[in-house]
Amino acid sequence: MGAFNRGYAQSLQGSWLQAGITLCSAWAFTLFGYDQGVLGGLIALPAFLSANRIAPSDADLQGTIVAIYDIGCLTGCIIVGIVGQKMGRRLYIAIGGVLLCVGAGLQAGAKGSSYLIAGRVIGGIGMGLNTTMVPIWVAETSKANKRGALIAAQLAIVILGLTIAYWFDFGMIRNHPGTSAVWRLPIAFQVIFIILTWASIFFLPESPRYLYANGHTEDADSIMARIYSVPVDSLEVANHRSNVLAALEAEKESKFGLKNFFYDSSPVNTTWRLWLGVLVQFFQQMDGNNIVSYYATYLFINSLGMSQDRAAITSGGVTLLFLGGTCTAIWTVEHLGRRAVMLYGAILCSIFMILFTIGLAVDTDSSNKLAVVSIFLFEFSFGASWCSLPWVYVPEIVPLNLRHVGTAMGVFTQWFITFIVVKFGPMGIQSIGWRFYLLFCVFNVLAVVFVYFCVKETMGLSLEEIDVLFARKEYKHVLQARLRGDTEAEDKGRVEEQEEVVVQEKVEAK
Repeated sequence: MGAFNRGYAQSLQGSWLQAGITLCSAWAFTLFGYDQGVLGGLIALPAFLSANRIAPSDADLQGTIVAIYDIGCLTGCIIVGIVGQKMGRRLYIAIGGVLLCVGAGLQAGAKGSSYLIAGRVIGGIGMGLNTTMVPIWVAETSKANKRGALIAAQLAIVILGLTIAYWFDFGMIRNHPGTSAVWRLPIAFQVIFIILTWASIFFLPESPRYLYANGHTEDADSIMARIYSVPVDSLEVANHRSNVLAALEAEKESKFGLKNFFYDSSPVNTTWRLWLGVLVQFFQQMDGNNIVSYYATYLFINSLGMSQDRAAITSGGVTLLFLGGTCTAIWTVEHLGRRAVMLYGAILCSIFMILFTIGLAVDTDSSNKLAVVSIFLFEFSFGASWCSLPWVYVPEIVPLNLRHVGTAMGVFTQWFITFIVVKFGPMGIQSIGWRFYLLFCVFNVLAVVFVYFCVKETMGLSLEEIDVLFARKEYKHVLQARLRGDTEAEDKGRVEEQEEVVVQEKVEAK
Protein backbone atom coordinates (compact mmCIF):
# COMPACT_ATOMS: atom_id res chain seq x y z
CA MET A 1 0.00 0.00 0.00
CA GLY A 2 3.04 2.29 0.31
CA ALA A 3 2.99 3.87 -3.15
CA PHE A 4 -0.82 4.08 -3.18
CA ASN A 5 -1.00 5.71 0.26
CA ARG A 6 1.86 8.09 -0.47
CA GLY A 7 0.58 9.05 -3.93
CA TYR A 8 2.29 8.33 -7.23
CA ALA A 9 3.98 11.75 -7.42
CA GLN A 10 6.22 11.19 -4.41
CA SER A 11 8.68 13.90 -5.41
CA LEU A 12 6.09 16.58 -4.52
CA GLN A 13 6.69 18.18 -1.13
CA GLY A 14 6.23 21.42 0.76
CA SER A 15 4.42 24.19 -1.10
CA TRP A 16 4.27 22.19 -4.35
CA LEU A 17 2.56 19.30 -2.58
CA GLN A 18 0.11 21.70 -0.93
CA ALA A 19 -0.57 23.33 -4.28
CA GLY A 20 -1.33 19.92 -5.81
CA ILE A 21 -3.77 19.00 -3.03
CA THR A 22 -5.40 22.42 -3.24
CA LEU A 23 -5.79 22.21 -7.02
CA CYS A 24 -7.22 18.68 -6.96
CA SER A 25 -9.72 19.46 -4.23
CA ALA A 26 -10.53 22.70 -6.06
CA TRP A 27 -11.81 20.74 -9.06
CA ALA A 28 -14.12 18.77 -6.78
CA PHE A 29 -15.41 21.91 -5.08
CA THR A 30 -15.78 23.79 -8.36
CA LEU A 31 -18.30 21.10 -9.23
CA PHE A 32 -20.00 21.69 -5.85
CA GLY A 33 -20.67 25.31 -6.78
CA TYR A 34 -21.44 24.56 -10.41
CA ASP A 35 -24.10 22.00 -9.45
CA GLN A 36 -25.69 24.46 -7.03
CA GLY A 37 -26.15 27.09 -9.70
CA VAL A 38 -26.56 25.36 -13.04
CA LEU A 39 -30.18 24.21 -12.72
CA GLY A 40 -31.34 27.43 -11.04
CA GLY A 41 -30.64 29.32 -14.26
CA LEU A 42 -32.44 26.74 -16.41
CA ILE A 43 -35.49 25.75 -14.37
CA ALA A 44 -37.72 28.48 -15.83
CA LEU A 45 -36.67 28.01 -19.49
CA PRO A 46 -39.53 27.07 -21.85
CA ALA A 47 -37.24 24.65 -23.76
CA PHE A 48 -36.26 22.85 -20.53
CA LEU A 49 -39.82 22.68 -19.20
CA SER A 50 -41.26 21.53 -22.52
CA ALA A 51 -38.65 18.79 -23.10
CA ASN A 52 -39.27 17.37 -19.64
CA ARG A 53 -43.06 17.82 -19.68
CA ILE A 54 -43.12 20.23 -16.72
CA ALA A 55 -45.87 22.87 -16.51
CA PRO A 56 -44.49 26.44 -16.13
CA SER A 57 -46.96 27.02 -13.29
CA ASP A 58 -45.97 23.85 -11.39
CA ALA A 59 -43.75 25.46 -8.74
CA ASP A 60 -44.03 22.36 -6.56
CA LEU A 61 -42.46 20.02 -9.17
CA GLN A 62 -39.85 22.60 -10.14
CA GLY A 63 -38.84 23.00 -6.49
CA THR A 64 -38.72 19.20 -6.06
CA ILE A 65 -36.42 18.72 -9.06
CA VAL A 66 -33.98 21.33 -7.76
CA ALA A 67 -34.19 20.33 -4.08
CA ILE A 68 -34.15 16.52 -4.45
CA TYR A 69 -30.43 16.88 -5.14
CA ASP A 70 -29.99 17.78 -1.49
CA ILE A 71 -31.69 14.55 -0.37
CA GLY A 72 -29.04 12.68 -2.33
CA CYS A 73 -26.34 14.82 -0.73
CA LEU A 74 -27.48 14.16 2.81
CA THR A 75 -27.72 10.43 1.99
CA GLY A 76 -24.07 10.59 0.95
CA CYS A 77 -23.26 12.23 4.30
CA ILE A 78 -25.00 9.41 6.19
CA ILE A 79 -22.95 6.84 4.26
CA VAL A 80 -19.71 8.62 5.20
CA GLY A 81 -20.80 8.92 8.84
CA ILE A 82 -21.30 5.15 9.01
CA VAL A 83 -18.36 3.81 6.99
CA GLY A 84 -16.10 6.86 6.69
CA GLN A 85 -13.12 5.17 8.39
CA LYS A 86 -13.26 2.04 6.21
CA MET A 87 -11.39 3.61 3.29
CA GLY A 88 -9.11 6.60 2.80
CA ARG A 89 -10.29 10.14 2.20
CA ARG A 90 -9.28 10.02 -1.48
CA LEU A 91 -11.22 6.84 -2.30
CA TYR A 92 -14.49 8.37 -1.14
CA ILE A 93 -13.82 11.46 -3.28
CA ALA A 94 -13.14 9.24 -6.32
CA ILE A 95 -16.31 7.18 -5.72
CA GLY A 96 -18.27 10.40 -5.33
CA GLY A 97 -17.01 11.39 -8.78
CA VAL A 98 -18.33 8.15 -10.31
CA LEU A 99 -21.80 8.79 -8.90
CA LEU A 100 -21.72 12.41 -10.05
CA CYS A 101 -20.83 11.27 -13.57
CA VAL A 102 -23.78 8.85 -13.67
CA GLY A 103 -26.11 11.55 -12.32
CA ALA A 104 -24.90 14.09 -14.88
CA GLY A 105 -25.55 11.62 -17.72
CA LEU A 106 -29.11 10.98 -16.58
CA GLN A 107 -29.87 14.69 -16.28
CA ALA A 108 -28.25 15.75 -19.54
CA GLY A 109 -30.11 13.03 -21.44
CA ALA A 110 -33.42 13.52 -19.60
CA LYS A 111 -36.73 13.10 -21.42
CA GLY A 112 -38.96 13.71 -18.42
CA SER A 113 -38.97 14.72 -14.79
CA SER A 114 -38.28 11.14 -13.61
CA TYR A 115 -34.88 11.16 -15.38
CA LEU A 116 -34.05 14.50 -13.79
CA ILE A 117 -35.04 13.36 -10.30
CA ALA A 118 -33.07 10.08 -10.57
CA GLY A 119 -30.01 11.90 -11.87
CA ARG A 120 -30.23 14.55 -9.17
CA VAL A 121 -30.44 11.95 -6.39
CA ILE A 122 -27.53 9.81 -7.69
CA GLY A 123 -25.37 12.86 -8.32
CA GLY A 124 -26.34 14.22 -4.92
CA ILE A 125 -25.07 11.08 -3.16
CA GLY A 126 -21.73 11.58 -4.89
CA MET A 127 -21.64 15.23 -3.87
CA GLY A 128 -22.46 14.23 -0.28
CA LEU A 129 -19.34 12.03 -0.25
CA ASN A 130 -17.20 14.79 -1.74
CA THR A 131 -18.43 17.67 0.44
CA THR A 132 -17.73 15.61 3.56
CA MET A 133 -14.34 14.23 2.60
CA VAL A 134 -12.69 17.11 0.70
CA PRO A 135 -12.55 19.49 3.74
CA ILE A 136 -11.27 16.63 5.95
CA TRP A 137 -8.56 15.72 3.42
CA VAL A 138 -7.42 19.34 3.08
CA ALA A 139 -7.50 19.96 6.87
CA GLU A 140 -5.50 16.80 7.64
CA THR A 141 -2.80 17.51 5.05
CA SER A 142 -2.27 21.19 5.90
CA LYS A 143 0.02 23.06 8.28
CA ALA A 144 -1.80 24.59 11.25
CA ASN A 145 -1.08 28.19 10.22
CA LYS A 146 -2.37 27.65 6.65
CA ARG A 147 -5.26 25.25 7.22
CA GLY A 148 -7.99 27.88 7.42
CA ALA A 149 -6.79 29.80 4.36
CA LEU A 150 -6.57 26.63 2.27
CA ILE A 151 -10.09 25.47 3.13
CA ALA A 152 -11.39 29.02 2.61
CA ALA A 153 -9.76 28.95 -0.82
CA GLN A 154 -11.78 25.81 -1.61
CA LEU A 155 -14.98 27.70 -0.83
CA ALA A 156 -13.90 30.57 -3.07
CA ILE A 157 -13.56 27.91 -5.75
CA VAL A 158 -17.13 26.76 -4.98
CA ILE A 159 -18.39 30.23 -5.77
CA LEU A 160 -16.23 30.28 -8.89
CA GLY A 161 -18.15 27.17 -9.95
CA LEU A 162 -21.43 28.90 -9.15
CA THR A 163 -20.33 31.91 -11.21
CA ILE A 164 -19.33 29.72 -14.15
CA ALA A 165 -22.74 28.02 -14.00
CA TYR A 166 -24.71 31.27 -14.08
CA TRP A 167 -22.70 32.81 -16.91
CA PHE A 168 -22.65 29.56 -18.89
CA ASP A 169 -26.45 29.43 -18.56
CA PHE A 170 -26.70 33.07 -19.63
CA GLY A 171 -24.48 32.53 -22.67
CA MET A 172 -26.49 29.52 -23.79
CA ILE A 173 -29.81 31.32 -23.24
CA ARG A 174 -28.59 34.33 -25.20
CA ASN A 175 -27.06 32.40 -28.13
CA HIS A 176 -29.01 29.14 -28.37
CA PRO A 177 -32.57 29.86 -27.21
CA GLY A 178 -35.23 27.26 -27.91
CA THR A 179 -32.79 24.38 -28.57
CA SER A 180 -32.20 21.32 -26.38
CA ALA A 181 -28.50 22.24 -26.17
CA VAL A 182 -29.43 25.36 -24.18
CA TRP A 183 -29.92 23.18 -21.09
CA ARG A 184 -28.34 19.79 -21.94
CA LEU A 185 -24.83 21.17 -22.54
CA PRO A 186 -24.54 23.13 -19.25
CA ILE A 187 -25.68 20.07 -17.29
CA ALA A 188 -23.29 17.72 -19.13
CA PHE A 189 -20.36 20.14 -18.67
CA GLN A 190 -19.95 19.12 -15.00
CA VAL A 191 -18.24 15.90 -16.14
CA ILE A 192 -15.17 17.99 -17.03
CA PHE A 193 -14.57 18.79 -13.34
CA ILE A 194 -14.95 15.11 -12.40
CA ILE A 195 -12.35 14.04 -14.98
CA LEU A 196 -9.88 16.66 -13.71
CA THR A 197 -10.34 15.39 -10.13
CA TRP A 198 -9.80 11.76 -11.15
CA ALA A 199 -6.73 12.71 -13.19
CA SER A 200 -4.89 14.10 -10.17
CA ILE A 201 -6.16 12.63 -6.91
CA PHE A 202 -4.10 9.42 -6.75
CA PHE A 203 -0.88 11.24 -7.58
CA LEU A 204 -1.36 12.94 -4.20
CA PRO A 205 -1.01 11.40 -0.72
CA GLU A 206 -3.62 10.10 1.67
CA SER A 207 -4.26 11.99 4.93
CA PRO A 208 -1.37 11.17 7.31
CA ARG A 209 -3.72 11.40 10.29
CA TYR A 210 -6.01 8.79 8.73
CA LEU A 211 -2.96 6.56 8.16
CA TYR A 212 -1.73 6.97 11.74
CA ALA A 213 -5.22 6.06 12.99
CA ASN A 214 -5.18 2.90 10.87
CA GLY A 215 -1.69 1.69 11.68
CA HIS A 216 0.16 2.78 8.51
CA THR A 217 2.84 4.61 10.48
CA GLU A 218 5.68 4.49 7.92
CA ASP A 219 3.48 5.88 5.14
CA ALA A 220 2.14 8.57 7.48
CA ASP A 221 5.66 9.59 8.55
CA SER A 222 6.75 9.87 4.92
CA ILE A 223 3.77 12.08 4.03
CA MET A 224 4.20 14.25 7.12
CA ALA A 225 7.86 14.78 6.19
CA ARG A 226 6.82 15.90 2.68
CA ILE A 227 4.19 18.30 4.06
CA TYR A 228 6.79 20.04 6.23
CA SER A 229 9.76 19.55 3.80
CA VAL A 230 11.92 17.82 6.43
CA PRO A 231 13.70 14.42 6.60
CA VAL A 232 11.47 11.52 7.58
CA ASP A 233 13.62 10.86 10.68
CA SER A 234 13.50 14.49 11.85
CA LEU A 235 12.33 15.63 15.27
CA GLU A 236 9.44 17.55 13.65
CA VAL A 237 7.96 14.39 12.15
CA ALA A 238 8.46 12.54 15.44
CA ASN A 239 6.64 15.31 17.32
CA HIS A 240 3.70 15.30 14.90
CA ARG A 241 3.45 11.51 15.13
CA SER A 242 3.58 11.67 18.91
CA ASN A 243 0.88 14.35 19.06
CA VAL A 244 -1.49 12.50 16.73
CA LEU A 245 -1.07 9.20 18.56
CA ALA A 246 -1.45 10.93 21.94
CA ALA A 247 -4.66 12.61 20.76
CA LEU A 248 -5.97 9.28 19.47
CA GLU A 249 -5.21 7.66 22.81
CA ALA A 250 -7.04 10.42 24.70
CA GLU A 251 -10.05 10.20 22.38
CA LYS A 252 -10.28 6.41 22.76
CA GLU A 253 -10.15 6.44 26.56
CA SER A 254 -13.93 6.82 26.65
CA LYS A 255 -15.93 4.75 24.16
CA PHE A 256 -18.41 6.65 22.02
CA GLY A 257 -21.78 4.99 21.43
CA LEU A 258 -25.22 6.10 20.33
CA LYS A 259 -26.13 7.43 23.78
CA ASN A 260 -23.08 9.70 23.64
CA PHE A 261 -24.69 11.75 20.90
CA PHE A 262 -26.82 13.17 23.72
CA TYR A 263 -24.83 12.39 26.87
CA ASP A 264 -21.13 13.22 27.01
CA SER A 265 -18.80 11.25 29.26
CA SER A 266 -15.59 11.97 27.35
CA PRO A 267 -12.81 14.16 28.79
CA VAL A 268 -12.53 16.10 25.51
CA ASN A 269 -16.22 17.14 25.28
CA THR A 270 -16.83 15.10 22.14
CA THR A 271 -20.63 15.39 22.16
CA TRP A 272 -20.67 19.18 22.40
CA ARG A 273 -18.10 19.42 19.60
CA LEU A 274 -20.24 17.26 17.31
CA TRP A 275 -23.36 19.34 17.96
CA LEU A 276 -21.44 22.61 17.74
CA GLY A 277 -20.54 21.62 14.18
CA VAL A 278 -24.19 20.89 13.47
CA LEU A 279 -25.27 24.29 14.83
CA VAL A 280 -22.64 26.16 12.84
CA GLN A 281 -23.86 24.54 9.61
CA PHE A 282 -27.49 25.10 10.62
CA PHE A 283 -27.05 28.84 11.04
CA GLN A 284 -25.10 29.03 7.78
CA GLN A 285 -28.05 27.54 5.90
CA MET A 286 -30.79 29.56 7.62
CA ASP A 287 -29.54 32.99 6.57
CA GLY A 288 -31.26 33.01 3.16
CA ASN A 289 -28.20 32.50 0.97
CA ASN A 290 -29.58 29.35 -0.66
CA ILE A 291 -32.57 31.20 -2.06
CA VAL A 292 -30.10 33.46 -3.87
CA SER A 293 -27.67 30.68 -4.87
CA TYR A 294 -30.29 28.33 -6.27
CA TYR A 295 -32.98 30.75 -7.39
CA ALA A 296 -31.33 34.11 -8.10
CA THR A 297 -32.93 34.39 -11.55
CA TYR A 298 -36.29 33.14 -10.22
CA LEU A 299 -36.10 35.58 -7.27
CA PHE A 300 -35.42 38.61 -9.48
CA ILE A 301 -38.27 37.67 -11.82
CA ASN A 302 -40.89 36.82 -9.18
CA SER A 303 -39.94 39.11 -6.28
CA LEU A 304 -38.69 42.14 -8.20
CA GLY A 305 -40.54 41.84 -11.52
CA MET A 306 -37.48 41.73 -13.79
CA SER A 307 -37.50 40.27 -17.31
CA GLN A 308 -35.79 36.90 -17.94
CA ASP A 309 -32.84 38.57 -19.69
CA ARG A 310 -32.32 41.27 -17.06
CA ALA A 311 -32.73 38.75 -14.22
CA ALA A 312 -30.08 36.49 -15.76
CA ILE A 313 -27.59 39.39 -16.05
CA THR A 314 -28.32 40.53 -12.49
CA SER A 315 -27.87 36.96 -11.19
CA GLY A 316 -24.49 36.77 -12.87
CA GLY A 317 -23.51 40.08 -11.26
CA VAL A 318 -24.53 38.81 -7.83
CA THR A 319 -22.34 35.72 -8.21
CA LEU A 320 -19.34 37.87 -9.22
CA LEU A 321 -19.69 39.97 -6.05
CA PHE A 322 -20.24 36.76 -4.05
CA LEU A 323 -16.98 35.40 -5.47
CA GLY A 324 -15.18 38.60 -4.49
CA GLY A 325 -16.41 38.23 -0.92
CA THR A 326 -15.16 34.65 -0.62
CA CYS A 327 -11.69 35.71 -1.75
CA THR A 328 -11.39 38.09 1.22
CA ALA A 329 -11.98 35.19 3.65
CA ILE A 330 -8.75 33.51 2.48
CA TRP A 331 -6.85 36.32 4.24
CA THR A 332 -9.17 37.16 7.15
CA VAL A 333 -9.58 33.58 8.43
CA GLU A 334 -5.88 33.37 9.39
CA HIS A 335 -5.43 37.02 10.43
CA LEU A 336 -8.67 37.95 12.21
CA GLY A 337 -9.70 34.46 13.33
CA ARG A 338 -12.65 32.14 12.81
CA ARG A 339 -14.84 33.60 15.54
CA ALA A 340 -14.34 37.26 14.58
CA VAL A 341 -15.12 36.64 10.91
CA MET A 342 -18.28 34.67 11.73
CA LEU A 343 -19.39 37.36 14.18
CA TYR A 344 -19.06 40.39 11.91
CA GLY A 345 -20.42 38.32 9.02
CA ALA A 346 -23.59 37.52 10.98
CA ILE A 347 -24.02 41.21 11.88
CA LEU A 348 -23.65 42.39 8.27
CA CYS A 349 -25.86 39.62 6.87
CA SER A 350 -28.55 40.57 9.41
CA ILE A 351 -28.47 44.24 8.38
CA PHE A 352 -28.62 43.60 4.63
CA MET A 353 -31.28 40.86 4.79
CA ILE A 354 -33.49 43.18 6.88
CA LEU A 355 -32.99 46.02 4.37
CA PHE A 356 -33.76 43.65 1.47
CA THR A 357 -37.00 42.57 3.15
CA ILE A 358 -38.01 46.17 3.86
CA GLY A 359 -37.34 47.07 0.23
CA LEU A 360 -39.63 44.29 -1.00
CA ALA A 361 -42.34 45.15 1.54
CA VAL A 362 -42.51 48.84 0.57
CA ASP A 363 -42.55 47.90 -3.15
CA THR A 364 -41.77 51.19 -4.87
CA ASP A 365 -39.16 51.89 -7.54
CA SER A 366 -36.78 53.31 -4.94
CA SER A 367 -37.35 50.53 -2.42
CA ASN A 368 -36.86 47.87 -5.10
CA LYS A 369 -33.52 49.45 -5.93
CA LEU A 370 -32.69 49.28 -2.21
CA ALA A 371 -33.62 45.58 -2.27
CA VAL A 372 -31.32 44.88 -5.22
CA VAL A 373 -28.39 46.74 -3.64
CA SER A 374 -29.02 44.98 -0.31
CA ILE A 375 -29.01 41.51 -1.84
CA PHE A 376 -25.71 42.32 -3.59
CA LEU A 377 -24.19 43.46 -0.28
CA PHE A 378 -25.71 40.49 1.55
CA GLU A 379 -24.07 38.08 -0.89
CA PHE A 380 -20.70 39.84 -0.55
CA SER A 381 -20.93 39.75 3.27
CA PHE A 382 -21.98 36.10 3.29
CA GLY A 383 -19.16 35.22 0.90
CA ALA A 384 -16.66 37.07 3.11
CA SER A 385 -17.69 35.14 6.22
CA TRP A 386 -20.25 32.36 6.55
CA CYS A 387 -19.75 30.87 3.11
CA SER A 388 -16.38 29.35 4.01
CA LEU A 389 -15.99 29.56 7.79
CA PRO A 390 -18.23 26.59 8.73
CA TRP A 391 -16.27 24.41 6.30
CA VAL A 392 -13.06 25.51 8.03
CA TYR A 393 -14.39 25.24 11.57
CA VAL A 394 -16.30 21.95 11.60
CA PRO A 395 -13.47 19.58 10.51
CA GLU A 396 -11.15 21.38 12.96
CA ILE A 397 -13.22 21.01 16.11
CA VAL A 398 -14.13 17.31 15.87
CA PRO A 399 -11.73 14.71 17.40
CA LEU A 400 -9.74 12.63 14.90
CA ASN A 401 -11.42 9.29 15.66
CA LEU A 402 -14.85 10.84 14.96
CA ARG A 403 -13.88 13.48 12.40
CA HIS A 404 -15.71 11.68 9.61
CA VAL A 405 -18.82 11.43 11.83
CA GLY A 406 -18.75 15.06 12.98
CA THR A 407 -18.08 16.45 9.52
CA ALA A 408 -20.79 14.20 8.07
CA MET A 409 -23.25 15.46 10.72
CA GLY A 410 -22.43 19.07 9.88
CA VAL A 411 -22.65 18.55 6.12
CA PHE A 412 -25.84 16.46 6.57
CA THR A 413 -27.37 19.46 8.36
CA GLN A 414 -26.24 21.73 5.56
CA TRP A 415 -27.89 19.61 2.89
CA PHE A 416 -31.05 18.90 4.93
CA ILE A 417 -31.73 22.58 5.60
CA THR A 418 -30.83 23.39 2.01
CA PHE A 419 -33.44 20.87 0.87
CA ILE A 420 -36.14 22.45 3.03
CA VAL A 421 -35.33 25.99 1.89
CA VAL A 422 -34.91 25.10 -1.77
CA LYS A 423 -37.98 22.84 -1.89
CA PHE A 424 -40.35 25.36 -0.38
CA GLY A 425 -38.59 28.54 -1.58
CA PRO A 426 -40.56 29.01 -4.83
CA MET A 427 -43.86 28.30 -3.06
CA GLY A 428 -42.98 30.71 -0.26
CA ILE A 429 -42.05 33.47 -2.71
CA GLN A 430 -45.26 32.96 -4.70
CA SER A 431 -47.57 32.58 -1.69
CA ILE A 432 -46.51 35.17 0.88
CA GLY A 433 -44.06 37.42 -0.99
CA TRP A 434 -41.80 39.60 1.17
CA ARG A 435 -42.98 37.96 4.41
CA PHE A 436 -41.13 34.81 3.40
CA TYR A 437 -37.80 36.60 3.97
CA LEU A 438 -38.65 37.47 7.60
CA LEU A 439 -37.59 33.92 8.48
CA PHE A 440 -34.06 34.63 7.31
CA CYS A 441 -33.96 37.99 9.11
CA VAL A 442 -34.68 36.24 12.43
CA PHE A 443 -32.04 33.53 11.97
CA ASN A 444 -29.36 36.00 10.91
CA VAL A 445 -29.88 37.87 14.18
CA LEU A 446 -29.85 34.62 16.18
CA ALA A 447 -26.54 33.70 14.51
CA VAL A 448 -24.94 36.79 16.08
CA VAL A 449 -25.96 35.59 19.54
CA PHE A 450 -24.85 32.02 18.81
CA VAL A 451 -21.34 32.99 17.69
CA TYR A 452 -20.83 35.40 20.57
CA PHE A 453 -21.63 32.84 23.26
CA CYS A 454 -20.75 29.46 21.73
CA VAL A 455 -17.90 29.66 19.21
CA LYS A 456 -14.29 29.29 20.41
CA GLU A 457 -11.29 30.56 18.45
CA THR A 458 -9.14 27.83 16.79
CA MET A 459 -6.84 29.99 14.64
CA GLY A 460 -3.20 28.82 14.64
CA LEU A 461 -3.83 25.68 16.68
CA SER A 462 -2.89 22.22 15.46
CA LEU A 463 -5.76 19.73 15.22
CA GLU A 464 -4.37 18.01 18.33
CA GLU A 465 -4.13 21.29 20.30
CA ILE A 466 -7.82 21.87 19.57
CA ASP A 467 -8.53 18.80 21.73
CA VAL A 468 -6.96 20.73 24.61
CA LEU A 469 -9.04 23.82 23.81
CA PHE A 470 -12.29 21.89 24.14
CA ALA A 471 -11.24 19.48 26.93
CA ARG A 472 -12.95 19.55 30.31
CA LYS A 473 -11.29 21.96 32.73
CA GLU A 474 -10.03 19.20 35.02
CA TYR A 475 -8.53 17.26 32.09
CA LYS A 476 -6.74 20.06 30.21
CA HIS A 477 -3.44 19.76 32.10
CA VAL A 478 -3.38 15.98 31.58
CA LEU A 479 -3.79 16.36 27.83
CA GLN A 480 -1.26 19.20 27.65
CA ALA A 481 1.29 17.05 29.47
CA ARG A 482 0.60 14.12 27.15
CA LEU A 483 1.16 16.26 24.05
CA ARG A 484 4.44 17.49 25.57
CA GLY A 485 5.45 13.91 26.35
CA ASP A 486 5.70 14.83 30.06
CA THR A 487 4.69 11.51 31.68
CA GLU A 488 5.37 12.71 35.22
CA ALA A 489 3.04 15.70 34.87
CA GLU A 490 0.50 13.48 33.12
CA ASP A 491 0.48 10.96 36.00
CA LYS A 492 0.17 13.78 38.55
CA GLY A 493 -2.69 15.27 36.55
CA ARG A 494 -4.48 11.94 36.44
CA VAL A 495 -4.32 11.62 40.21
CA GLU A 496 -5.73 15.15 40.62
CA GLU A 497 -8.43 14.40 38.06
CA GLN A 498 -9.47 11.23 39.89
CA GLU A 499 -9.55 13.11 43.22
CA GLU A 500 -11.81 15.77 41.67
CA VAL A 501 -14.14 13.07 40.32
CA VAL A 502 -14.39 11.44 43.77
CA VAL A 503 -15.17 14.80 45.39
CA GLN A 504 -17.82 15.52 42.74
CA GLU A 505 -19.43 12.09 43.26
CA LYS A 506 -19.61 12.72 47.03
CA VAL A 507 -21.24 16.12 46.47
CA GLU A 508 -23.80 14.59 44.10
CA ALA A 509 -24.49 11.77 46.59
CA LYS A 510 -25.34 14.30 49.30
